[in-house]
Amino acid sequence: MFDAFPYDEWGEDIAGFWTFGPEHSTGTYILTALGIAAMFIAFIWFVRLESQKLAHQQATLRASGALDRPGGVVVTTTTTTIVTEEA
Repeated sequence: MFDAFPYDEWGEDIAGFWTFGPEHSTGTYILTALGIAAMFIAFIWFVRLESQKLAHQQATLRASGALDRPGGVVVTTTTTTIVTEEA
């Protein structure tokens, strides 16, 4: 079996090693910022995609007549009159 791990054990001397530098380095902060930016871009893209899909489905339902187009604002008022008689 081929063992590609270059050290006999995982010690403190290699605990901070990674491709872009040790802990709290500029590379760490750059990758963190890029990851957060990618997350927000993906979230915005997802929301816009779902909005487009909903708008398309709404247009399809309206064209088929399954969904009525909303008219104006409908206001309903109720008046209640209470009559009391004195004895």
